Amino acid sequence: MVAAVVAAGAGLGVGWLLWSGPDSAASGTGVDDAAADAAGACQAWQRVPAFSTLANNDKDAAHHFNRAISAAYLAQTAAELDDRYKALNEAFQDVHGHLRTFKVEGAEAEAAHEKVTTLCADLDG
Repeated sequence: MVAAVVAAGAGLGVGWLLWSGPDSAASGTGVDDAAADAAGACQAWQRVPAFSTLANNDKDAAHHFNRAISAAYLAQTAAELDDRYKALNEAFQDVHGHLRTFKVEGAEAEAAHEKVTTLCADLDG
């Protein structure tokens, strides 16, 4: 019984999104949503320390790692919705590559970290 109610509710939600169209606030795919996703990515990024902290096995390294990966996905969504966020997405994907391969030490990794920080600062300004 409960499963049927949950399934019906989910079906109604998906139906609403399909009916409402791509530019509706319910769809989450408009230009304003892209800006919100980019801002969210940068807000999460502000809580990611320098990569040297991640390399030193800081007790919170896993949380910072997950936060950075999540921010990269938000930046990707922003770029898919609005081309103005393409550079931000590319910078975050570079960071994501470093994190995925655990290459968080060295000048290249630090430059990737700094590029995202700079682009996020430009977004705020």
